[in-house]
Amino acid sequence: MTIPEQAVGVLRPGSHLDRLARAVQTAGSARNATGGAAGGADVLVRRSPVPGGQIRRSAVLALISDTDRPDIVLTRRNPHLHHHAGQVSLPGGRAEPQDADLVATALREAHEEVGVPASAVRVIGALPATLVAVSSSDVTTVVASWDGSAPLGIVDPGEVAGIRRVPMTELADPQNRVRARHPSGFRGPAFVLPDLFVWGFTAQLLDEILERGGWARAWDPRRLVDIPADYLGRGLNS
Repeated sequence: MTIPEQAVGVLRPGSHLDRLARAVQTAGSARNATGGAAGGADVLVRRSPVPGGQIRRSAVLALISDTDRPDIVLTRRNPHLHHHAGQVSLPGGRAEPQDADLVATALREAHEEVGVPASAVRVIGALPATLVAVSSSDVTTVVASWDGSAPLGIVDPGEVAGIRRVPMTELADPQNRVRARHPSGFRGPAFVLPDLFVWGFTAQLLDEILERGGWARAWDPRRLVDIPADYLGRGLNS
């Protein structure tokens, strides 16, 4: 996958985003055997093949504002979807034949879901693809920055139920960090925010981004929280 040269922005030297951009360039060995960020234990995300499944290539956009208080764009998925219903995610989706590559997929999906124009986005790199077994998707995370000024809005309510720009310092706050417990036995990193519960693949990505960008703070992994029912990914139509 090629990062378009014209899309690469000039980041402030020494900033968290500059540190993240440099780290992304060496991210090839960051994933462990289960497909999560180093140290993760999410059995729902793995690199092993999905039995009987057809793997779909997908991309998500980790869009972080290059401002004095950087934030990242998160969405709450429609509760009627068949996969990951009601869960918190990064803008993104499945690759389409017209997409030049997975960078194009991430930019297109972000525009179709939250309205951010590709012209406002500066791509700085991509994290290695991760196989999300529950949806049989091989997901590449495209990391990008923007100035945060373009208005966002729900373009496709069939996919997106809500949008939230979450400051990186809010994600890194130890009071907002827990480990999530799924009924299946899964345990993994999670974020408890006033209006969102983030777990699973998205939480692993955020955990990795915090570490690579230097925002991470020490937190107590012994804090174990059951995943709220409306965040378990069971669609209202299922």
